[in-house]
Amino acid sequence: MRLRTVLKLGLGVGIVAALYLFVLPRIADYSAVGHQLGTISSPWMVALAAGALLDIVTTAPPWRVLLPQLSWLGALTFTQASTALTSVLPGGAPVGMALSFGFLKRLRVSSGEAGFAVALTGIWSQGLILLYPLVGAVLVLGTGRLSGTTLAIVGASGGAAGVIALLVVLAFRSPRLARRLGDRFTQLRSEQLGALRKRWPALTLATVANHLSAYLVFELSLRAVGITVSEIPPSESFLAWSIGRAISTLPLTPAGAGFVELGLIGTLVGFGAVNHADVVAAVLLYRGVIVLPTLLAGFTSLVLLRYRTASTGSSRGSS
Repeated sequence: MRLRTVLKLGLGVGIVAALYLFVLPRIADYSAVGHQLGTISSPWMVALAAGALLDIVTTAPPWRVLLPQLSWLGALTFTQASTALTSVLPGGAPVGMALSFGFLKRLRVSSGEAGFAVALTGIWSQGLILLYPLVGAVLVLGTGRLSGTTLAIVGASGGAAGVIALLVVLAFRSPRLARRLGDRFTQLRSEQLGALRKRWPALTLATVANHLSAYLVFELSLRAVGITVSEIPPSESFLAWSIGRAISTLPLTPAGAGFVELGLIGTLVGFGAVNHADVVAAVLLYRGVIVLPTLLAGFTSLVLLRYRTASTGSSRGSS
């Protein structure tokens, strides 16, 4: 591992540690948070486990829409491996896209198809993530509980989503702009444009389903610790989640650790959640349910991918 990467990783760990050790305790005492987490009933635990499983399983469909030759197991293993590494390495979305490309090559997907699929899934996912805060703000608009800071974040996020959508439309409709993006993109555009016209609705639905599975886990986490719908309705929880999701894509710390928690907690508290210990407990529960199973599945998938590569290499050698 390069020294620069080690330094970035160390800086990220230091920032996360500082946020957890010095910032979060000012919002709520950890003993109260722990007590609240200890009150979660068995049915809620089962529901959270089911939500975590759904969040993992729904990572495969977007890739299978664009690469139907991939098996479910192949799509799941490489997406989980890529997500797990992205969660611990600095660099954000670009690193995840590079890892996905490398894993697809291991699965014997051609460079052209792999590059096109990585680009499209990344664009679709990022564009939708930036659009969600705008949708959430519309849902909450009638309550009058939108702060100036939240509106600024929503505006920036919605503007970025609009720019991404415009660039995608121009790139695929304008041969001149496609040429500016490179000869390889021009070739891919001509090869894949027809398929994309047929598949973009399925890609959109699959990507939204994957994202909303994470929102479902967040909603379950809130209710599991006792935050009622009257205190934080689904419209406000969706806006808080969408802001946290947008923050997670920024290359601040691996998977936005620390900053995502602060964004979620700050938004929920701003909506008037009285019991700060409940809010912190719900957010930490959500992050644990989303991140820890993904890390377990991801590093298990890395072992499977290494074994598959080694087995493929051995079979080629013997032939």
